Amino acid sequence: MLAVALAVSAAARTLDAQDARASSDRDRDRAEMLVERGQLWAAESVYYAAVRARPRDPWPRLNLARHLMARGAAKVAAALYEEARFFGADQRLFAGELGFAYERAGMWRALASMPGAPLPRGETRRAEWMLAHPTGVNGPDTVEIAWVPVRGDTVALAALAATVGGDTATLVVDATIRGLVVDTSWLRRPGVRAFGNGAGGPVTAIPAVLDAVVIGGMVLTNVPVHAAPLALPGRILAGLDWLGDRAATFDRVRMRIALVRSPGDPRKVSGARVPTVYTADGLCLVMDGLVPVAGTRAITALGASRWTVLGVRGEIAVAAR
Repeated sequence: MLAVALAVSAAARTLDAQDARASSDRDRDRAEMLVERGQLWAAESVYYAAVRARPRDPWPRLNLARHLMARGAAKVAAALYEEARFFGADQRLFAGELGFAYERAGMWRALASMPGAPLPRGETRRAEWMLAHPTGVNGPDTVEIAWVPVRGDTVALAALAATVGGDTATLVVDATIRGLVVDTSWLRRPGVRAFGNGAGGPVTAIPAVLDAVVIGGMVLTNVPVHAAPLALPGRILAGLDWLGDRAATFDRVRMRIALVRSPGDPRKVSGARVPTVYTADGLCLVMDGLVPVAGTRAITALGASRWTVLGVRGEIAVAAR
């Protein structure tokens, strides 16, 4: 009889877990639909209400973590991923997401010590190296670089001149990616440290570090990147989240892009706020719907103004002319 009772109890717990997962899936679907309609605050109310209603259920936290990561709040998202793991979510379902959240937040110790070794060894080895060699930024407080349009490219916003090691490079601003991505051909050049994922593994996203990237007079040292085969090997792709770390300001009239060495409080940046969120189409403006930044409608909305990327806030500040 005891065995039967235990079996019935286990089955009941399984059904409860399945019901909780299904409920969270419905909340996520509803919130995603609201985001697609441009109702961002209503969507976030759904995510937060689910966490409050089921505080020990891992799935609402996991949904909220993914949403906040899409808004650019990597450090807060990392904490929520950790809480979801604590409350029973299988880390294998989101290990790569948590690792990327740690990377974007600069939380290298947490990445290097993730339990269960769920990440490729190359990611862990790079995190260990970054602990001893943190990223640095030197040079003037602000630099301005020419904004060069990229002809014939439907997703690139601009091209910037940069120097990596002793080589000149074209830094292409790409709203469809996150972080910094170099072509695998860069791995053979001086000043690039690769942390491979093991012999014979697929060459798709090799973790690496650039010793130095110089943009204008600004020098960034020990810059984490990923290497992947790109259509044009000479390019380096820069996501708007990465440029947002330097509070990048795009000035369409003067055709200049400004970067700040040590951005202050993003709430003090002037301009009307346009919320942003990352989707499968890359970074999108949240307006009357989702408007991909890599598209003509977004350029029309932002192009005549001076606008600043506030990545950790999940916003673009648009200054009036």
